[in-house]
Amino acid sequence: MLFLLIAGILLYLATVLDVIQTTLSMQGGGWLTSRFSHNFWKFLLVISGRNGKSKILAHAGYILLLIIALIWVLFLWLSLTLILYSYNGAIIDATTKIPANFWQIVYYSGYSISTLGMGDYVPSADIWRIVTSIYSFTGLILLTMSVTYFIPVLSAVIEQRKLGIKMSTLGSSPEVIVLSSWNGKNFQPLIRKIDSLSDAIIKYSQQHRAYPVIHYFHNNKEKNAIVLQLARLYEALLIITERVKKEYQPDPEDLKPLFVAFENYFEVISEVTHITPVKSMPPVSTISKLEQQDLVLKPDGKDSFEGTYDTYRKFFKTLVIQDGWSWDQVDVKSS
Repeated sequence: MLFLLIAGILLYLATVLDVIQTTLSMQGGGWLTSRFSHNFWKFLLVISGRNGKSKILAHAGYILLLIIALIWVLFLWLSLTLILYSYNGAIIDATTKIPANFWQIVYYSGYSISTLGMGDYVPSADIWRIVTSIYSFTGLILLTMSVTYFIPVLSAVIEQRKLGIKMSTLGSSPEVIVLSSWNGKNFQPLIRKIDSLSDAIIKYSQQHRAYPVIHYFHNNKEKNAIVLQLARLYEALLIITERVKKEYQPDPEDLKPLFVAFENYFEVISEVTHITPVKSMPPVSTISKLEQQDLVLKPDGKDSFEGTYDTYRKFFKTLVIQDGWSWDQVDVKSS
């Protein structure tokens, strides 16, 4: 029975640490929560046919949130059951003093965690009374932390939706974003939005660090899908800095806040999710309309950019695919 005792203690510690790291640490989800979330999303992605417009994916976020809370409760319940069952007679019938059997211990463990305290079964010794008290307090704290965690998560999801809608006004493809940012002389229409966009992206990134579960709150409307909008804006930035003629390019310092915001985004998403970037490079965005306006340099035949840009583009391609979309929906050729 020593094995059951050790297993119960380890399961308790693992659950409590997972709850603390997920709700309080600001370092992403706990080991259990983050891995379960990732695998749960992969499962839904498969049964949805990897279709970002699927209503199944649209329901993933809140279902996942409820399942995580349920897992925490069940694991605590199981850990207390294992600890009490490891010692014969730890829990007895309050009237007959007969030791409780396994299912009676399961029942006692459940109402102890829920802090109901029915009283028909009681601990037989002080050590088991202390164990019961610890689990009762843990159950109370778990309930409180879950509620206080859920409310800001839903608030962060609303902010995420707002950002997706706001960014959809920039354009339906990287090329359209560049064209709408050009006033015939410079890119001042985009420069004026840099500060607000960079602040919004940084806030969105940090919300992922605090509430990583929001990564799985999926918007099945393509025009407002945040990952598509972010990928389009990043591609547009690369066109402006790498393809547009030097005499038309804005001062690098004007664009720096947005590049810093994207770097923070890549860093945070890498930490809070378990994704492996794809090896293939996404195709370079269409710039035919920009060529017609003589805004860009002649094509150099390259299918990539220099330095870390390619790494980040692969990262975006991975995010797009894992959100149920394709790269064709980032660079809409008909736009």
